[in-house]
Amino acid sequence: MLAITSKYHGPTDTRGSKVRATGFRGTATVPYDSALDSEANHRAAVVALCEKLGWDADRFFGGAMTDGRWAWVPVFTYEWEQRKKEASNANS
Repeated sequence: MLAITSKYHGPTDTRGSKVRATGFRGTATVPYDSALDSEANHRAAVVALCEKLGWDADRFFGGAMTDGRWAWVPVFTYEWEQRKKEASNANS
């Protein structure tokens, strides 16, 4: 699992605004939802990419960079590791 970046792309003559999330293994693009704030729109793109790759989007936390892109990194917590172990033990 690697970092993800997301970037806002403004509208063109034929398409509306969108946010694209890019990771090592692919990209996902979602339409920009004006009812949401910037962070929520970028998060929606990250969630779409994580669903596509089979990753747990709840582990990704991010923030805006000075060039307008957002960086998202997976955070592993003790609680998450424990849940994963318990699920693995239950399936065994």
